[in-house]
Amino acid sequence: MKRCDGFTLLEVMVALSIFATLSVALYSAAQHIASNNSGLSERSLAHWLADNRLTELRAGMRQIAAGQQPEKLDFGGRQWLLDSRVTSAPDPRLRQVSLEVSIVGPRPLRRALLSGFIEAHP
Repeated sequence: MKRCDGFTLLEVMVALSIFATLSVALYSAAQHIASNNSGLSERSLAHWLADNRLTELRAGMRQIAAGQQPEKLDFGGRQWLLDSRVTSAPDPRLRQVSLEVSIVGPRPLRRALLSGFIEAHP
């Protein structure tokens, strides 16, 4: 009986099917990681915008206007919608500020929501 070196056609096909399955799984995982990274970056920038605005209000760099004020901003290579809402707080010496940051588009996608209190000026 002769000894044959190498793989049979069945062994090669099984190996290729395993390789193809692993390749699809790896591609799917890489795609998921890339989309998560993009979302985390957007949320970080949005939170940064909201935190900056709250700090500007607390430092007196911006006027405190009661009610809701939407504003479009360019930041980090994107357009953002910063919606500020100033209402009265339980303590009359304070005002409650709610900041919502969304990505501008056909359907705005909210990326950050920040609430805080600032001193009410008489």
